[in-house]
Amino acid sequence: MEVHHHSHHPKKWKEYVTEFIMLFAAVTLGFMAENVREHQIEKQREIAYLKNVHEDLQLDLKRIDTVLNQNNSRLELLDTFYTAIQNKTSTNEDAYYFIRNLVLRATFESSHVGLDQIKSAGGLRMVKNKEIIIGIQEYERMLDATLKMEVVREGMLEQARFKMATVFDPIIQYEMMKGQRYQGNTWTRFKRPKKADAMIENNPVGFKELLNLVLQGSNTNNYLNIRLNNLKKIGQNLDNAIIKEYGEKFD
Repeated sequence: MEVHHHSHHPKKWKEYVTEFIMLFAAVTLGFMAENVREHQIEKQREIAYLKNVHEDLQLDLKRIDTVLNQNNSRLELLDTFYTAIQNKTSTNEDAYYFIRNLVLRATFESSHVGLDQIKSAGGLRMVKNKEIIIGIQEYERMLDATLKMEVVREGMLEQARFKMATVFDPIIQYEMMKGQRYQGNTWTRFKRPKKADAMIENNPVGFKELLNLVLQGSNTNNYLNIRLNNLKKIGQNLDNAIIKEYGEKFD
C-alpha cells in the first residue's frame, strides 16, 4: 500500500500577523465589554444611591419644619413666661406649667441611608456632578454643626431638669405627668396644675437659679433655628440639583 505523507508548509508572516490581530482584537473587545458592563453597573448604583439621598432629604426637610415650629412655639412660651415674671403676674401654678413645658425639646433626626450607602461604596468618587458633591459636603458639615448645638441645648436643659428635682414638689409633678397629653400641641404637653405650693416665695434662690437654667437652655433654640434654617436651605439646593441631574432616571 502506498502511503502519502502530507507536507506542512510553514505559515507566511502575514498569517501570523492576521492571527495576532484577531487575538488582540478579541481580548481588547472583551476588555472593553467588561469595562462597559462595570460602568453600567456603577451608574445604576449611583442613580439608586442618589435616589435614596433624594428621599432622605425629603424626609429631613419635613422634620426640619416640624422642629422649627416646635422651637418657635417654645420661644413664644418663654417670652410669655418672662413677661409675666417681669410684670409680677406669674403664679406658682404658672411657674410649674411654663417650666415643665420649657424643659422639653424637639430633636432633629436625619435620615441618612443614601449618604451612608455612598460612604460605604467608596465615598463620593461615583458621583460625577460637582454641584451635588459640594452640596453633600456642605449638608454633612451643617448637619454636624446642628447636632452639636442640640447637644449643647440638651446639656443646659438637663441641668434645669436636675434643678427641678430640688425645687418642684414631687406630688405636683406626678399629677402633671399623669395628665400629660401626647397629641396635639406637644410643646405644651403638661397642663397647668390646679393648685401648687408656694415655691416662688419659699425658695426664691433655688427658683431664680432654675429660671436661669431654663432661660439659657430654651434660648439655645434661637441658635439652633439658625442652623436648622441653613441646613434646610442647603438641603433644598442639594435636592434640586439631584432632581435636575437624575430625576428622569428615578423609577
